[in-house]
Amino acid sequence: MKLADKVAIITGGSSGIGKATAELFAREGARICITGRNEKRCREVVAEINKTGGQAVFVIADVRSPDECRKTVEATLEAFGKVDILFNNAGVYFPNDAVGCSEEEWDLTIDINLKGTFLMSKFVLPSMIEQESGVIINNGSGWGIVGGKEGVSYCGSKAALFLASDDSTFMAGANLVVDGGGTAD
Repeated sequence: MKLADKVAIITGGSSGIGKATAELFAREGARICITGRNEKRCREVVAEINKTGGQAVFVIADVRSPDECRKTVEATLEAFGKVDILFNNAGVYFPNDAVGCSEEEWDLTIDINLKGTFLMSKFVLPSMIEQESGVIINNGSGWGIVGGKEGVSYCGSKAALFLASDDSTFMAGANLVVDGGGTAD
């Protein structure tokens, strides 16, 4: 198990890459706290992880809110005693260009994708500094989603596992492109 005895917070953990990552991290031994804004989906993900022998909790949180980000870290520390991994995965994407993008779409993108990443990192860092270890992974896009005969595969969750595990201990501050060769076209 690559993440035995680790504790991970996964924002946007109730669907897509976040859900797949939460399930994968749990199978690899991590205890999980997911965040999301949809309580029903959060409950379903946590129930599935717990049913299959993992340990998971959730916090209903909007990463745009400093209070809700702080609450997420506090709840994780209360449930599991530490935080080893933060996967900043919550994000929105509007397939638009500068001309077609509304100001509301722009503001929402900045608030969730950037400010949310900043806030979660800000509140988790003190505990990581105190324990002298920790990994923060930022998902910069929705890439890493691959279609196939059996449906959708979230290969981005495997990249997150690599970055969260000891396999990547010699990496720091790197961009890992997981796009199935899309940027090579």
